[in-house]
Amino acid sequence: MILQNLTKFLLYLAHDQAYNRDMKHIPMTSLAAFAAFALFAPTSQAQIRVESRIHASSGECAQCDLSNKRMNGVKLKDSNFAGALFNNSNLSGGQIDGSNLTGAHFRKALLYRVHGDKVMMESAVLEDATMTEAKVTNSILRSANLLRADLSRAHFEGNDFTASNLTSVKAPSVNFTGSNFSDAQLYHVNLREAVLDEASFKDVSFGFATLTDASLKGTDFSDAKMSNVQGLKQSQLDLACGNAMTELPDGLSIPYCVTAAHSQIDHNHDDMTPKMAHIARRLDRAIRDVELLLDATPPNNRPMKRKLQSIHSDLVQSKDALEK
Repeated sequence: MILQNLTKFLLYLAHDQAYNRDMKHIPMTSLAAFAAFALFAPTSQAQIRVESRIHASSGECAQCDLSNKRMNGVKLKDSNFAGALFNNSNLSGGQIDGSNLTGAHFRKALLYRVHGDKVMMESAVLEDATMTEAKVTNSILRSANLLRADLSRAHFEGNDFTASNLTSVKAPSVNFTGSNFSDAQLYHVNLREAVLDEASFKDVSFGFATLTDASLKGTDFSDAKMSNVQGLKQSQLDLACGNAMTELPDGLSIPYCVTAAHSQIDHNHDDMTPKMAHIARRLDRAIRDVELLLDATPPNNRPMKRKLQSIHSDLVQSKDALEK
């Protein structure tokens, strides 16, 4: 049985192209330890653990193809796996602190309860990946593709999702506190009961996203397109902020962020018909008058400011639609 285990272990390495390509990164002492492990462990368990230990100890495995591997509990701390392929692999319970996973592919990968802080995952592909109860914080996921990924009950505090694709992502009860989603796509994302406090959704398109019972304390929705969002209530928006170009479902309004600027009134309407130009000029005057009233309203008169902001937003968006 011992000889059989050793033979299977050596044949396994000989036929695995990913391992052959990266053998030069593995110290001979590590290989000896793996061989000894294979002698005295059951074959299936030896194979699983050898896979995890080899790639965890290599430190660098950029462009490696590690698809269809069982790597439960793998430790990739401060490792370079930029451009590596983990498609259909199981990394559940793994640790990826400080690792470079730029452009890595995790299509249909199982990342249940993966932990990582300050991880570089820019342009990573996580289509149909499962990251339920994962904890990835203070990390870079700019331009990442998370199409249809399952992030249920995960923690993603302080992450940068700028320009990422989160279309049809399942993210109920996820904590996104302090994360940046500027210019991201969140079409049809499920954010039911998610925590979005202090997060930024500037210029984000939500499509028919669900925000039922989501926490929006201090959340910035400036220039966000939310007119088709489901489950959104005024009580949620009262704790968030936006600007004149924040598009909301009918009947809802949002207080302006402190940084919200007044509308830039364009007096040049030469490309319009005389009738349309006349309407545009009247809108310009109305916008200017409301802005003067806003400036003159004391900060402690919040009900008046909110009403004026709602009127201002309607006027600015009407003018924008007219000019298009």
